[in-house]
Order: sequence, then C-alpha cells, then structure tokens
Amino acid sequence: MPELLFQPGRIKRLELRNRVVRSATFEGMATDEGLPTDRLRDLYCRLAEAEVGLIITCGATIEAWQKRPSALGALSPLAIYDDRFIEPWPEIVDAVHAKGAKLALQIGHNGRMEPPELRESPPLAPSVVPIEATGVIPREMTRNDIAEVVELFGQACGRAKAAGFDAVEFHGAHGNLITNFMSPFTNHRDDEYGGSVDNRARFPVEVVRRCRELVGPDYPLLMKMSFDDFIPGGLRVEDAVRIAALLAVAGLDGIEVSGGTLSESKERIAVKGIAKSIQEAYFRAYGKALKERVDIPVILVGGMRSPEVVEEVLRQGAADFISLCRPLIREPELVQRWKGGDRRKAACISCNQCYDNWMFRPLRCYVEEPLET
Repeated sequence: MPELLFQPGRIKRLELRNRVVRSATFEGMATDEGLPTDRLRDLYCRLAEAEVGLIITCGATIEAWQKRPSALGALSPLAIYDDRFIEPWPEIVDAVHAKGAKLALQIGHNGRMEPPELRESPPLAPSVVPIEATGVIPREMTRNDIAEVVELFGQACGRAKAAGFDAVEFHGAHGNLITNFMSPFTNHRDDEYGGSVDNRARFPVEVVRRCRELVGPDYPLLMKMSFDDFIPGGLRVEDAVRIAALLAVAGLDGIEVSGGTLSESKERIAVKGIAKSIQEAYFRAYGKALKERVDIPVILVGGMRSPEVVEEVLRQGAADFISLCRPLIREPELVQRWKGGDRRKAACISCNQCYDNWMFRPLRCYVEEPLET
C-alpha cells in the first residue's frame, strides 16, 4: 500500500484524511437554474464514502447569464451568483463531512470562451483575441469591467463560505478569464493589467485579495492554474511559477497544477490513451518547478493511474496532494481499493468519452455502456 498517499494532509486550517483530491469536473447534475440536485449530492457522498479526502465541485458561475445553457441544448453548471444559491448546500456539506471527506466549491468565469448566445453580447476578455475554432470575437474589458468581475468573485467566495464549503478553488486554468489575463497569447493590454508578468498577474491577485478581505484570514483559498498553454506565444511554466508566487503572497493557500486550453489545446488537458506508467503524471515537471518556488501546498492532476506512480510523485516532492478526475468517473471506489491492498492500476482507459460529452450529458463512464448512436 502506498505510504504517503494515505497520510493525513493539511491546507491551511483544513485537515484532510489523506492526499487524494477529486479534481473539479462538470457533472451536469445541477438544475437548469444551477442548484444542486439529489443526484449530485449522492455522487459526492459516494466519493466521500470511498475515502476521497477532498472533493472539488464543478465550476460554479459567479454571474447570471441572459439565457440558460438549455437554450443551446447544454446542461447547466452550478451557480453561486446570488444568495438564494446558499440554502441547499449546508445539508450536502454535512452529509459529505459525515462520511469523512471535505468539500470545496470551484468558482470561475469563462472569459473569451463563454458562448455569446448566453450573454447576448460578446464574451469578456482582457484583449480582443478571436477564437479561431469558433470565430467568436470577445470584447476587451474596461477597468470598470475588471473591478466588477473582481467583486463578483469576492461575493461568490463569501457565499461559498456562508454555505459551509470547506474551501474555495478559483478556476484559473484551461483558457478561462483568469488564464486569459495570465497568458501573453490572450493578454495584449498596454495598461497595468498587461505586458510584464507582474502586470498579467494583477487581475488574479486582485481576485485573491478581495476574496481574502471578505472571508477572513483563515478560510482556505485554492486556485487551479495552467502552467503551459501548449500554443505558440502562450503561457509557459517560468511565467506561471512567477505568477503563482505572487498569488501566494496575496493570500492563496494552495495551487492545483494543470495545463492546456479548451479553446486552443484541448487535447493537452486530458491526454488520451494512457497505457504505460511513463505516460502518467504528465504535469509532474510543472509541479516540481512550482514546489521549488512556493511554500503553500501543491496539488497535481494529470493522468495518474497507478499507485506506484502516485507514490513516486509524492516522494519526489512534485506535489503534496494528488488530484484525480477520469479514474474516479470510471471507478468511484478506486481510493478505497488501493487502501485495501488491491494495487492494480485504475480501470480508466483514458478514452475521453466522458470528456467529449461533458457539456451535454450527465457525467458517467462510457466504456461499459457506449453512447447510443
């Protein structure tokens, strides 16, 4: 049995029973309005009972759209842009706690990737950089826009604390608004929010600082970050590590290491066909680079399938926690199986059918029950 994986861990004041994190993934189990359903509660409780340490929800929206995703034939994410979204959560958080796990709410803004049909206007972005695959042209944010979105993040974070969540994770990966500001590919501004690395870090730093003001000094704040856009002129690990260090000074308590963008390099976010151990932990080098720069906990996601690789990552100091997504879709009891001594690798074959269908069907594995055509 891996020794480090099942040791207790700590993120600020948050005590976790082991080093396993369920990485945020779009479950498609919210109401059309963005409220949690019984099905979503049952999923979190099943993961908690199967001994996952920290469960991170799918990204919750921080502002209301003019139209709901159902108008586009898509499922709705969670929402946290109004106080009415607080009420259902304490019961769910308590149920997860009763089974030994902790629950964090991920919050985010889609930035230039937001469908203009939902907003009924061009999506917001630091600069006007079209998405080649869709032809969407975003609108460059004014300073007033930036201040308003920072406050939206702050209010959403305050609601998450009021709802009983153990932590908040900001979604700063995969080409969303926070990533857009960090990346020189999408940030061409010539004011204090663009240009140098420190300027490109200014927006996420302001988000963290405002949230810290509203939730106090002890509430855990995390961020999922891309450390490589995998596109010419995009964010690279050297800049990302510098930005992460600035975020830690601003009050961030932990960073989940990821990479890629949904708009330009989707295939690098969740790599297909992981069959050999050498293909696993494909963001490991970024985790190690980050660990050498910051003193806050590092969470590593990306293709880990075997307990031997997980243990190696922890022992090498590439991460403090391991984050799993696709393996827990196929096999929710994976952590429990490993802890019980069954050291076979995860059953997930990285076919990415769950990833390919995530916006239009509730989360599930398609291997045993292929999608009907």
